[in-house]
Amino acid sequence: MPPHPARRGTKIRDEAAARRLDRFEGEGRSVALASDSPDRTLAIGRAIGSLVPQGAVLSLEGGLGAGKTLITKGVCAGLGVSGEVLSPSFVLAEEYAGVFPVFHFDLYRLESVDEVARIGLFDAIDDRNVVIVEWGDRLPAGSLDADVRIIMEIAGDLNRAITIEGPSGFLDALEGSIA
Repeated sequence: MPPHPARRGTKIRDEAAARRLDRFEGEGRSVALASDSPDRTLAIGRAIGSLVPQGAVLSLEGGLGAGKTLITKGVCAGLGVSGEVLSPSFVLAEEYAGVFPVFHFDLYRLESVDEVARIGLFDAIDDRNVVIVEWGDRLPAGSLDADVRIIMEIAGDLNRAITIEGPSGFLDALEGSIA
């Protein structure tokens, strides 16, 4: 199904208005969002994090500087992570305590599926954790069974085009949390 038109100038409703999903349901589709500021990107991430169920795997894709770590900070905030969320570019993986354990991986510097396996990515994917993978598209097709893909593109100095692909139930709830 084609993406929805980009939504500009919309506000994110209070996180309490969004109800965390118990599981992903529905056919896959996509939604296109626009961000005109770092605060907006964080808010979109918070809305995503307030909805994703336990066991979710998110793949963040886009070029350098597109905002993958920024949206991850928002997702972690929506998941109740209270500490500082750092880019794991050099350490490759971070773990955070939220409503569920959150594992944040950065695959930018890795060159093979074996290296990815050695840092524990595949071990972290289970029904207890939420796993966020920056540069998930660097893995060969079929290596990462992501529930949600977040594709970020630089559309201007502070502007970002954000395409989110996932189950229709999740995307319906996400759109419902964006005023």
